[in-house]
Amino acid sequence: MTVQYVIFGGMRMKRTQSQFARFMELDRLIRERKYPNCLTFSNKWGVSQKTTQRDIDFLRDQCKAPIAYDRDHKGFYYEDATWMLPSVFLSEGELLAVLLASRALEQYRGTPVAKQVSQVFDKLSGLLPDKVTLKPELLYTRFTFKGASAKPVDADIWATVVNALLGQRTLRLRYRTFEAGKASKDKESRVNPYHIANLQGEWYLLGVHNGHTDIRQFSMARIEKATLSSEHFDMPADFDPVKLIAGTFGRYIGNGKSQVVRLLFQKDVASWVTEREWHPSQVIKTRKTGEIELSFPATGMFEVMRWVLSWGRSVKVLAPGELVKMVADEVDAMGNLATKTKEYALFQAYNRSARQEKARLQLKKGKG
Repeated sequence: MTVQYVIFGGMRMKRTQSQFARFMELDRLIRERKYPNCLTFSNKWGVSQKTTQRDIDFLRDQCKAPIAYDRDHKGFYYEDATWMLPSVFLSEGELLAVLLASRALEQYRGTPVAKQVSQVFDKLSGLLPDKVTLKPELLYTRFTFKGASAKPVDADIWATVVNALLGQRTLRLRYRTFEAGKASKDKESRVNPYHIANLQGEWYLLGVHNGHTDIRQFSMARIEKATLSSEHFDMPADFDPVKLIAGTFGRYIGNGKSQVVRLLFQKDVASWVTEREWHPSQVIKTRKTGEIELSFPATGMFEVMRWVLSWGRSVKVLAPGELVKMVADEVDAMGNLATKTKEYALFQAYNRSARQEKARLQLKKGKG
Protein backbone atom coordinates (compact mmCIF):
# COMPACT_ATOMS: atom_id res chain seq x y z
CA MET A 1 0.00 0.00 0.00
CA THR A 2 1.44 3.38 -1.04
CA VAL A 3 1.56 6.09 1.62
CA GLN A 4 1.54 9.79 0.74
CA TYR A 5 2.29 12.69 3.02
CA VAL A 6 -0.24 15.39 2.24
CA ILE A 7 0.03 18.96 3.46
CA PHE A 8 -3.38 20.59 3.83
CA GLY A 9 -3.46 24.17 5.04
CA GLY A 10 -0.09 23.77 6.73
CA MET A 11 -1.15 20.56 8.54
CA ARG A 12 0.32 17.12 7.87
CA MET A 13 -1.94 14.20 7.02
CA LYS A 14 -0.65 10.71 6.38
CA ARG A 15 -3.18 8.83 4.28
CA THR A 16 -3.38 5.82 2.07
CA GLN A 17 -4.37 6.41 -1.54
CA SER A 18 -8.00 5.37 -0.83
CA GLN A 19 -8.25 7.73 2.15
CA PHE A 20 -6.76 10.53 0.13
CA ALA A 21 -9.18 9.88 -2.73
CA ARG A 22 -12.11 9.98 -0.27
CA PHE A 23 -10.98 13.33 1.09
CA MET A 24 -10.63 14.84 -2.40
CA GLU A 25 -14.05 13.47 -3.39
CA LEU A 26 -15.66 15.15 -0.39
CA ASP A 27 -14.11 18.46 -1.42
CA ARG A 28 -15.37 18.00 -5.00
CA LEU A 29 -18.95 17.24 -3.96
CA ILE A 30 -19.06 20.24 -1.65
CA ARG A 31 -17.57 22.52 -4.34
CA GLU A 32 -20.04 21.36 -7.01
CA ARG A 33 -23.01 21.95 -4.71
CA LYS A 34 -23.93 18.26 -4.52
CA TYR A 35 -24.66 18.87 -0.83
CA PRO A 36 -23.13 15.75 0.73
CA ASN A 37 -23.87 14.98 4.37
CA CYS A 38 -22.43 12.51 6.86
CA LEU A 39 -25.04 9.85 6.09
CA THR A 40 -24.93 9.92 2.27
CA PHE A 41 -21.13 10.24 2.05
CA SER A 42 -20.40 7.53 4.63
CA ASN A 43 -22.72 5.12 2.83
CA LYS A 44 -20.99 5.82 -0.50
CA TRP A 45 -17.49 5.23 0.90
CA GLY A 46 -18.25 2.53 3.43
CA VAL A 47 -17.01 4.49 6.43
CA SER A 48 -18.71 5.59 9.61
CA GLN A 49 -20.59 8.86 9.91
CA LYS A 50 -18.11 9.89 12.62
CA THR A 51 -15.22 9.50 10.14
CA THR A 52 -17.00 11.73 7.62
CA GLN A 53 -17.73 14.28 10.35
CA ARG A 54 -14.03 14.33 11.31
CA ASP A 55 -13.11 15.01 7.66
CA ILE A 56 -15.58 17.90 7.53
CA ASP A 57 -14.31 19.28 10.84
CA PHE A 58 -10.74 19.13 9.53
CA LEU A 59 -11.71 21.09 6.43
CA ARG A 60 -13.48 23.74 8.44
CA ASP A 61 -11.18 24.07 11.45
CA GLN A 62 -7.71 23.34 10.09
CA CYS A 63 -7.99 24.34 6.43
CA LYS A 64 -10.30 27.27 7.18
CA ALA A 65 -12.79 26.10 4.55
CA PRO A 66 -15.97 28.25 4.43
CA ILE A 67 -18.25 25.24 4.97
CA ALA A 68 -21.91 25.82 5.76
CA TYR A 69 -24.93 23.52 6.11
CA ASP A 70 -27.96 24.00 3.86
CA ARG A 71 -31.11 22.85 5.68
CA ASP A 72 -33.17 22.79 2.49
CA HIS A 73 -30.75 20.51 0.66
CA LYS A 74 -29.69 18.74 3.87
CA GLY A 75 -26.01 18.91 3.02
CA PHE A 76 -22.81 20.94 3.07
CA TYR A 77 -21.60 23.62 0.63
CA TYR A 78 -18.90 26.31 0.38
CA GLU A 79 -20.12 29.83 1.10
CA ASP A 80 -17.19 31.15 -0.94
CA ALA A 81 -17.11 29.26 -4.23
CA THR A 82 -13.65 30.65 -5.07
CA TRP A 83 -11.99 29.05 -2.01
CA MET A 84 -9.47 26.39 -2.97
CA LEU A 85 -8.02 23.60 -0.88
CA PRO A 86 -4.32 24.40 -0.28
CA SER A 87 -2.37 21.20 -0.75
CA VAL A 88 1.01 19.76 -1.61
CA PHE A 89 1.40 16.06 -2.38
CA LEU A 90 4.69 14.32 -1.71
CA SER A 91 5.60 10.68 -1.67
CA GLU A 92 8.24 9.54 0.83
CA GLY A 93 10.85 9.34 -1.94
CA GLU A 94 10.02 12.84 -3.19
CA LEU A 95 10.21 14.30 0.29
CA LEU A 96 13.61 12.72 0.86
CA ALA A 97 14.81 14.03 -2.50
CA VAL A 98 13.78 17.55 -1.48
CA LEU A 99 15.60 17.22 1.82
CA LEU A 100 18.71 15.98 0.06
CA ALA A 101 18.54 18.98 -2.26
CA SER A 102 18.61 21.21 0.81
CA ARG A 103 22.18 20.06 1.46
CA ALA A 104 23.19 21.53 -1.88
CA LEU A 105 22.14 24.96 -0.58
CA GLU A 106 25.15 25.06 1.72
CA GLN A 107 27.13 26.89 -0.95
CA TYR A 108 24.56 29.70 -0.95
CA ARG A 109 24.72 30.28 2.79
CA GLY A 110 24.60 33.99 3.61
CA THR A 111 22.23 34.90 0.78
CA PRO A 112 18.52 35.75 1.22
CA VAL A 113 17.57 32.94 -1.15
CA ALA A 114 19.25 30.31 1.02
CA LYS A 115 17.51 31.61 4.13
CA GLN A 116 14.06 31.54 2.54
CA VAL A 117 14.44 28.13 0.91
CA SER A 118 15.95 26.68 4.09
CA GLN A 119 12.80 27.69 5.94
CA VAL A 120 10.76 25.71 3.43
CA PHE A 121 13.00 22.68 3.86
CA ASP A 122 12.71 22.95 7.64
CA LYS A 123 8.93 22.85 7.35
CA LEU A 124 9.03 19.87 5.01
CA SER A 125 11.44 17.98 7.23
CA GLY A 126 8.93 18.24 10.06
CA LEU A 127 6.42 16.33 7.97
CA LEU A 128 8.40 13.11 7.96
CA PRO A 129 6.94 10.49 10.30
CA ASP A 130 9.03 8.29 12.57
CA LYS A 131 8.59 5.29 10.28
CA VAL A 132 10.50 6.74 7.35
CA THR A 133 13.39 4.38 6.61
CA LEU A 134 15.97 7.10 5.94
CA LYS A 135 15.60 9.98 8.35
CA PRO A 136 16.61 13.58 7.49
CA GLU A 137 19.37 13.67 10.09
CA LEU A 138 21.14 10.88 8.19
CA LEU A 139 21.13 13.03 5.06
CA TYR A 140 22.86 15.80 6.96
CA THR A 141 25.61 13.51 8.24
CA ARG A 142 26.13 11.16 5.26
CA PHE A 143 26.06 13.64 2.36
CA THR A 144 28.14 16.77 1.88
CA PHE A 145 28.07 19.41 -0.86
CA LYS A 146 31.08 21.70 -0.86
CA GLY A 147 31.11 24.66 -3.18
CA ALA A 148 32.63 28.10 -3.22
CA SER A 149 31.07 30.17 -0.42
CA ALA A 150 28.86 32.95 -1.73
CA LYS A 151 29.45 36.53 -0.61
CA PRO A 152 26.69 37.76 1.72
CA VAL A 153 23.93 39.79 0.04
CA ASP A 154 22.00 42.34 2.07
CA ALA A 155 18.38 41.17 2.41
CA ASP A 156 16.90 44.65 1.85
CA ILE A 157 19.01 45.22 -1.24
CA TRP A 158 18.03 41.80 -2.55
CA ALA A 159 14.33 42.54 -2.06
CA THR A 160 14.62 45.94 -3.75
CA VAL A 161 16.45 44.54 -6.77
CA VAL A 162 13.96 41.67 -7.16
CA ASN A 163 11.00 44.07 -6.94
CA ALA A 164 12.57 46.29 -9.59
CA LEU A 165 13.26 43.29 -11.81
CA LEU A 166 9.73 41.92 -11.61
CA GLY A 167 8.09 45.35 -11.87
CA GLN A 168 10.42 46.54 -14.67
CA ARG A 169 11.36 49.65 -12.72
CA THR A 170 14.64 51.54 -12.94
CA LEU A 171 17.02 51.18 -9.99
CA ARG A 172 19.25 53.79 -8.42
CA LEU A 173 22.40 51.99 -7.31
CA ARG A 174 25.42 52.92 -5.28
CA TYR A 175 27.93 50.32 -6.39
CA ARG A 176 31.40 49.38 -5.19
CA THR A 177 33.45 48.46 -8.25
CA PHE A 178 36.15 45.81 -8.10
CA GLU A 179 38.82 48.28 -9.15
CA ALA A 180 37.86 51.18 -6.87
CA GLY A 181 37.40 49.08 -3.76
CA LYS A 182 34.66 51.35 -2.38
CA ALA A 183 31.53 53.09 -3.63
CA SER A 184 31.35 56.84 -4.11
CA LYS A 185 28.70 58.37 -1.85
CA ASP A 186 28.07 61.10 -4.42
CA LYS A 187 27.63 58.83 -7.43
CA GLU A 188 24.55 56.77 -8.21
CA SER A 189 23.96 54.66 -11.29
CA ARG A 190 20.55 54.35 -12.89
CA VAL A 191 20.15 50.75 -14.03
CA ASN A 192 17.35 48.87 -15.76
CA PRO A 193 17.48 45.35 -14.25
CA TYR A 194 17.02 42.57 -16.84
CA HIS A 195 18.04 39.38 -15.08
CA ILE A 196 19.54 37.88 -11.90
CA ALA A 197 21.99 35.01 -12.40
CA ASN A 198 23.91 32.77 -10.06
CA LEU A 199 27.31 32.10 -11.58
CA GLN A 200 29.44 29.57 -9.69
CA GLY A 201 27.82 30.44 -6.36
CA GLU A 202 27.81 34.23 -6.73
CA TRP A 203 24.71 36.32 -7.47
CA TYR A 204 24.87 38.88 -10.26
CA LEU A 205 22.46 41.46 -11.62
CA LEU A 206 22.47 41.87 -15.39
CA GLY A 207 21.18 45.21 -16.56
CA VAL A 208 21.66 48.31 -18.67
CA HIS A 209 22.72 51.79 -17.62
CA ASN A 210 20.23 54.45 -18.60
CA GLY A 211 21.18 55.81 -22.00
CA HIS A 212 23.21 52.73 -22.98
CA THR A 213 22.38 49.46 -24.71
CA ASP A 214 25.15 47.06 -23.65
CA ILE A 215 24.51 44.60 -20.83
CA ARG A 216 26.48 45.27 -17.64
CA GLN A 217 27.16 42.81 -14.83
CA PHE A 218 26.82 43.86 -11.18
CA SER A 219 27.81 41.72 -8.20
CA MET A 220 24.85 41.70 -5.81
CA ALA A 221 27.27 41.57 -2.87
CA ARG A 222 28.92 44.86 -3.96
CA ILE A 223 25.69 46.84 -4.21
CA GLU A 224 25.84 49.15 -1.18
CA LYS A 225 22.53 50.90 -1.73
CA ALA A 226 19.54 50.20 -3.98
CA THR A 227 16.49 52.42 -4.38
CA LEU A 228 13.40 51.96 -6.54
CA SER A 229 12.64 54.83 -8.88
CA SER A 230 9.23 55.72 -10.29
CA GLU A 231 10.45 55.12 -13.84
CA HIS A 232 9.42 52.03 -15.77
CA PHE A 233 11.20 50.44 -18.73
CA ASP A 234 10.37 47.92 -21.42
CA MET A 235 12.36 44.72 -21.65
CA PRO A 236 13.90 44.34 -25.14
CA ALA A 237 12.19 41.58 -27.10
CA ASP A 238 15.55 40.14 -28.20
CA PHE A 239 17.04 39.88 -24.69
CA ASP A 240 17.97 36.22 -24.16
CA PRO A 241 19.67 35.50 -20.80
CA VAL A 242 20.31 31.86 -21.72
CA LYS A 243 22.19 32.86 -24.86
CA LEU A 244 24.02 35.62 -23.01
CA ILE A 245 25.28 33.32 -20.27
CA ALA A 246 25.91 30.30 -22.51
CA GLY A 247 29.39 31.49 -23.53
CA THR A 248 30.43 32.41 -20.01
CA PHE A 249 33.48 30.72 -18.56
CA GLY A 250 33.50 31.25 -14.81
CA ARG A 251 31.66 34.17 -13.27
CA TYR A 252 32.24 36.99 -15.74
CA ILE A 253 30.19 37.36 -18.87
CA GLY A 254 32.67 39.62 -20.62
CA ASN A 255 31.93 41.92 -23.53
CA GLY A 256 29.61 39.51 -25.32
CA LYS A 257 32.11 38.83 -28.12
CA SER A 258 32.76 35.10 -28.28
CA GLN A 259 36.20 33.71 -29.11
CA VAL A 260 37.34 30.12 -29.47
CA VAL A 261 39.86 29.13 -26.79
CA ARG A 262 42.34 26.39 -27.74
CA LEU A 263 44.57 24.84 -25.09
CA LEU A 264 47.16 22.05 -25.30
CA PHE A 265 47.62 19.96 -22.13
CA GLN A 266 50.58 17.70 -21.39
CA LYS A 267 49.88 13.96 -21.36
CA ASP A 268 50.61 13.64 -17.63
CA VAL A 269 47.40 15.59 -16.87
CA ALA A 270 45.35 14.12 -19.75
CA SER A 271 43.07 12.05 -17.52
CA TRP A 272 42.27 15.07 -15.31
CA VAL A 273 41.33 17.14 -18.34
CA THR A 274 39.17 14.53 -20.06
CA GLU A 275 37.24 13.23 -17.05
CA ARG A 276 35.03 16.29 -16.57
CA GLU A 277 33.13 18.98 -18.44
CA TRP A 278 34.78 22.39 -18.32
CA HIS A 279 32.37 24.04 -20.74
CA PRO A 280 29.03 22.87 -22.24
CA SER A 281 30.38 23.34 -25.78
CA GLN A 282 33.87 21.95 -25.25
CA VAL A 283 35.64 19.78 -27.81
CA ILE A 284 38.43 17.42 -26.75
CA LYS A 285 40.98 15.90 -29.13
CA THR A 286 43.71 13.42 -28.22
CA ARG A 287 46.95 13.77 -30.17
CA LYS A 288 49.26 10.89 -31.07
CA THR A 289 51.74 12.20 -28.53
CA GLY A 290 49.18 11.70 -25.75
CA GLU A 291 48.66 15.44 -25.38
CA ILE A 292 45.09 16.75 -25.09
CA GLU A 293 43.73 19.69 -27.05
CA LEU A 294 40.74 21.35 -25.40
CA SER A 295 38.69 24.01 -27.18
CA PHE A 296 35.56 25.95 -26.24
CA PRO A 297 33.94 29.34 -26.94
CA ALA A 298 34.16 32.06 -24.28
CA THR A 299 33.02 35.68 -24.13
CA GLY A 300 35.56 36.89 -21.58
CA MET A 301 39.23 35.95 -21.24
CA PHE A 302 39.90 37.09 -17.65
CA GLU A 303 38.41 34.02 -15.96
CA VAL A 304 39.93 31.74 -18.61
CA MET A 305 43.38 33.24 -17.96
CA ARG A 306 43.11 32.61 -14.21
CA TRP A 307 42.01 29.02 -14.82
CA VAL A 308 44.84 28.41 -17.32
CA LEU A 309 47.41 29.71 -14.81
CA SER A 310 46.18 27.16 -12.26
CA TRP A 311 47.55 24.39 -14.55
CA GLY A 312 51.07 25.88 -14.50
CA ARG A 313 53.53 24.35 -16.99
CA SER A 314 51.07 21.57 -17.89
CA VAL A 315 49.21 23.70 -20.44
CA LYS A 316 50.05 25.85 -23.46
CA VAL A 317 47.68 28.44 -24.93
CA LEU A 318 47.23 28.03 -28.68
CA ALA A 319 44.49 30.60 -29.27
CA PRO A 320 43.22 33.28 -29.24
CA GLY A 321 46.15 35.67 -29.45
CA GLU A 322 44.58 37.88 -26.77
CA LEU A 323 44.72 35.03 -24.26
CA VAL A 324 48.28 34.08 -25.26
CA LYS A 325 49.43 37.62 -24.45
CA MET A 326 47.42 37.84 -21.23
CA VAL A 327 48.93 34.62 -19.87
CA ALA A 328 52.47 35.56 -20.96
CA ASP A 329 52.20 39.01 -19.37
CA GLU A 330 50.82 37.55 -16.16
CA VAL A 331 53.60 34.94 -15.92
CA ASP A 332 56.22 37.66 -16.47
CA ALA A 333 54.63 39.84 -13.80
CA MET A 334 54.53 36.92 -11.37
CA GLY A 335 58.19 36.17 -12.08
CA ASN A 336 59.23 39.78 -11.56
CA LEU A 337 57.28 39.96 -8.33
CA ALA A 338 58.80 36.73 -7.03
CA THR A 339 62.39 37.88 -7.70
CA LYS A 340 61.87 40.97 -5.55
CA THR A 341 61.05 39.07 -2.37
CA LYS A 342 63.42 38.48 0.52
CA GLU A 343 62.76 34.76 0.35
CA TYR A 344 63.85 34.63 -3.30
CA ALA A 345 67.08 36.48 -2.50
CA LEU A 346 67.85 34.01 0.29
CA PHE A 347 67.07 31.11 -2.02
CA GLN A 348 69.41 32.47 -4.69
CA ALA A 349 72.16 33.01 -2.13
CA TYR A 350 71.74 29.45 -0.90
CA ASN A 351 71.97 28.12 -4.46
CA ARG A 352 75.13 30.13 -5.11
CA SER A 353 76.68 28.84 -1.90
CA ALA A 354 75.71 25.26 -2.77
CA ARG A 355 77.18 25.55 -6.25
CA GLN A 356 80.40 27.05 -4.91
CA GLU A 357 80.71 24.26 -2.36
CA LYS A 358 80.10 21.64 -5.03
CA ALA A 359 82.74 23.20 -7.28
CA ARG A 360 85.24 23.34 -4.39
CA LEU A 361 84.75 19.64 -3.61
CA GLN A 362 85.14 18.67 -7.26
CA LEU A 363 88.33 20.72 -7.53
CA LYS A 364 89.71 19.15 -4.37
CA LYS A 365 88.88 15.66 -5.65
CA GLY A 366 90.60 16.40 -8.95
CA LYS A 367 93.78 17.51 -7.25
CA GLY A 368 93.79 14.41 -5.10
